[in-house]
Amino acid sequence: MRRIVIVLLAIVIISGCSNHSPTIEKWDNSKYESFTSSVGIDVFNENSFNTEEVLDSYKANNTLYITDLSKPISVKFNNNGKDRNFIMNVYYDYKPIKFKIGNKGDYDQSYKFDLDDGYEINLPLYLPADLNMIGTHKLLITFSIGYNIHAKELGQVIRWYGASTIQDIIFEPDIQSFDRQQKFDKPMGMVDLKYDYTLNQDNDYQILETGIMPLPPVSLTVKPKQEFKLNYNVSYPGEGAGQVLLIATIGFESTYINNKPYLLLEVPENKTVVGEVTLIAPEEPGLYEIISYSISSPYDKINTLNLRDYIIQSSPRFTLEVKN
Repeated sequence: MRRIVIVLLAIVIISGCSNHSPTIEKWDNSKYESFTSSVGIDVFNENSFNTEEVLDSYKANNTLYITDLSKPISVKFNNNGKDRNFIMNVYYDYKPIKFKIGNKGDYDQSYKFDLDDGYEINLPLYLPADLNMIGTHKLLITFSIGYNIHAKELGQVIRWYGASTIQDIIFEPDIQSFDRQQKFDKPMGMVDLKYDYTLNQDNDYQILETGIMPLPPVSLTVKPKQEFKLNYNVSYPGEGAGQVLLIATIGFESTYINNKPYLLLEVPENKTVVGEVTLIAPEEPGLYEIISYSISSPYDKINTLNLRDYIIQSSPRFTLEVKN
């Protein structure tokens, strides 16, 4: 049975970003009062509202047309249900990049902030000034809830995680095609059912015999810099078959997965593919949350008329305990 993800799209607010520092405002969340807990993202820049035909705009098609890297991208993020803290990460073509929030901020690979229930924060996002402004690219933005919360301390895996969004980036106004990567990783096998994305320790691939997907551990103990293995279970959430890209994070920082920044899989229709990933533990002892993301249709131009083909799923979050 598929779990319900508490991620909602924010209301589209047609406004520019004249303030180049983060701002927090109370916002009308009565629209979401039937949801006890939710977060939402809205992303746009100075070129997003390029036409009076709203459905034809860059904004409506999850596209950022960038002409000047010194101008910020507006990232509006709302929080409903309880006061929380968050950590934000940004990926460019599915690799982590340094970014800054506000024109006086410092470039870093993450940004932490607190946000009370019923408030929205406007985060002016600045990409690196030395980006090569040619071609078409993907911008992945993730927000994780509770960067100081650990599944081990709660005694359970965490199925809520935050919210994510992908935007197409173009540097010319009329680009329509996106390059597709064709080198795929090979899974170990597949199951004739569709499951939500999960990392677990099904090292013997019992799912291939039983069709039952084991839960991930609440915590996993390893030594500093130790290689350790997990198993992925991935289906394509859209119609038919499709591509799915996997990235992994340890302690809210991107990490290599099988000695690469990401894995790319071809997933047949109505199947779940399973396989193995190797990760490396951090050098310092401590508790680190493992969160991995599956991104469907990662190299296709986003078609907002069929959003099921562009879903981002998060694996249930658990704790990696690094001990000497």
